[in-house]
Amino acid sequence: MHKKNSEPLYAISPEIEQVIHDGQKLLSYIARCGNTRLDPEVTEVIINAKHQLGKKEWSSADETLFLVNYDKLAEVVYPVTVESLDAILPEKMPTNTQDATKEKSMSAHAGKRPVTRAEAAVAWYRRYTLLALVLLLLTQVYHLFGKDLSTNLHDIFSERESNQAALGQLESGSQQAVALADKVERLNQQLDANYKLLMIWNQIWSLGGTFSDSLPRYFQSKYELTKKSLSRDPEANGDKLDTLELERSLHQARILFFENILAADAILQVLQGYILPLMYGLLGAFIFVLRSLMREIKALTYTFSSEIKYRLRLTLGALGGMVIGWFLKPEEANALASLSPMALAFLMGYNVDVLFSLMDKVIANIKQSIGKPEASQPASAQAVAVKSNQANG
Repeated sequence: MHKKNSEPLYAISPEIEQVIHDGQKLLSYIARCGNTRLDPEVTEVIINAKHQLGKKEWSSADETLFLVNYDKLAEVVYPVTVESLDAILPEKMPTNTQDATKEKSMSAHAGKRPVTRAEAAVAWYRRYTLLALVLLLLTQVYHLFGKDLSTNLHDIFSERESNQAALGQLESGSQQAVALADKVERLNQQLDANYKLLMIWNQIWSLGGTFSDSLPRYFQSKYELTKKSLSRDPEANGDKLDTLELERSLHQARILFFENILAADAILQVLQGYILPLMYGLLGAFIFVLRSLMREIKALTYTFSSEIKYRLRLTLGALGGMVIGWFLKPEEANALASLSPMALAFLMGYNVDVLFSLMDKVIANIKQSIGKPEASQPASAQAVAVKSNQANG
């Protein structure tokens, strides 16, 4: 690079100095990757700029020539940038003796080299993907266990009631009555076992809380008044007092039974309609981010803007998985009719663009249906105008 003797020299600004160092990184990348050939003219300008930086010889013409060629170099390596190279490639060891000694002491203290931004991102997403997967599996198993218990209780309770009604119509002591009584006894045992497990299941989501078996005020007063009346003659009404106490205990047990059933059904609906779709969508978004991150690191295109995009993708994936249960039913989707709602939530979290396309299609159909009546309005208005002109004429 040649300069005119009359052209003044000045100090290189820190910004240009940084760009010169960045140009060296891009040249080194092109020389190592082997996918792109170096332009001799551009390479010469970038290398001369480095030597001029050491000699502190710099002019406006040098700066102009360097920036023009740096722009050509950046265009050749795009989408790889200096930022992506700094984020992915580990830093080299310093050559200065003082810096090397400092780096050596820091490395000895830390035990390893500094982690690159890409490595930190991979570790973060991998860690939280596994965490999301474990939480999803635990929630799914918890939901399936509670659903089976609730279904069993409903079925056993209905079967027991029907068998007890049939038992009351049979002759006492008959072979059929004895067999039916044994069946009712087994159903009671199954009901008690499922009910006991369901109470434990409810204590998990309620963090150890239990339901109250207290009677409503009306029934409480009714039992107390009846007991007070029978207690006036306890010897004659002893059996009635025992029966009354049994009826009161049965009433309390049924209240507690139905409280656990209703609470479990409500929590199951929340898990099925909101929590699980959200978690499946979040897991799908995590897997999409990991695949995209692996692809960008392999292509050396990962930057800080990618990190912002991935964090937003996680939020959209989680919301997309939850929203899919509101707007799309499996039987209404032609291509996805065979998939369960949870599989759809996972797919929507993995590819949120599909959800947005479906929403745009729904909105377009709504606009089209709203716009149809408007098409007939000009014709009717024209007819009214014609009739008005005829009347005035």
